[in-house]
Amino acid sequence: MKASSSKFRTKERKVKKRPTELYHLWREGGAHWYYTSGDVTVSYGGEPYVPAALNRSLVSYDSTTQVSKMTIYAGYLEIPIVQFIAINPVEKIWVQIMRAHRDISPLEVDVIFIGQIKSVSFKGLQANAECVGFEHFLSMPIPKFRYQKTCNWQLYEILAVGGFDFGCRQPKVAIPATVTVDSTGRILSSSTFDDYDDGWFTYGSVEFGDEKRTIIRHEGPEIEMAYRMSGLVAPYLVDVYPGCDRRIETCRTKFGNIDRFFGTPWIPEENPATRVP
Repeated sequence: MKASSSKFRTKERKVKKRPTELYHLWREGGAHWYYTSGDVTVSYGGEPYVPAALNRSLVSYDSTTQVSKMTIYAGYLEIPIVQFIAINPVEKIWVQIMRAHRDISPLEVDVIFIGQIKSVSFKGLQANAECVGFEHFLSMPIPKFRYQKTCNWQLYEILAVGGFDFGCRQPKVAIPATVTVDSTGRILSSSTFDDYDDGWFTYGSVEFGDEKRTIIRHEGPEIEMAYRMSGLVAPYLVDVYPGCDRRIETCRTKFGNIDRFFGTPWIPEENPATRVP
């Protein structure tokens, strides 16, 4: 990492200082967003960081390699914390926070946090995004696959190893639907949904532009999203994707993908070694 200049260190040592923080958020394999906690746009690395109502907690560090944590507090903004994190997405959302002093030219920054958003909770119009640092990966189970009745793959997942493709590999084909939206903004209605068996889209997703939401219920002509989509006003054309509960019956009958099922559906539910006679 580049060492900070004497000007930067002098600013940091001052009793009174007002640094600007830069927030870079990006979706793994997807879009990037750039925001600043300051009141004017800041240019850095060729990207404009626009002002946003963002704040954060202190970053907790632990010398014993425990997970460093931090929470981002965001107002009701047109930013990923509200639009994208709310879906509990399968895509990872990365966060990099940097500190800068705008009166230093050329602008230089100090990286104070890099990690991922683990979960998001909402309180009124405020979203609280709990973030974890790289140490989070040290606590993840290895290997990632387990003996379990349900499939270890995520729907549509492709894992490339040694020139070979593994994973679910189910083709991801969008089903377009023109929808109307109820007053809550979470229930979408379309005759297209009624063409499929109830539950066909449950655990699937709805995509509209750059926004994506998880489907938690599908009954008849209605699907219910976990969270509303900002800016979605009926009638609009959305893309809908079926969901999977990872059971072997679903893999066989719904997707015809049984050759790639990666679970142990007949594993005993009772451990004979610990069974009490």
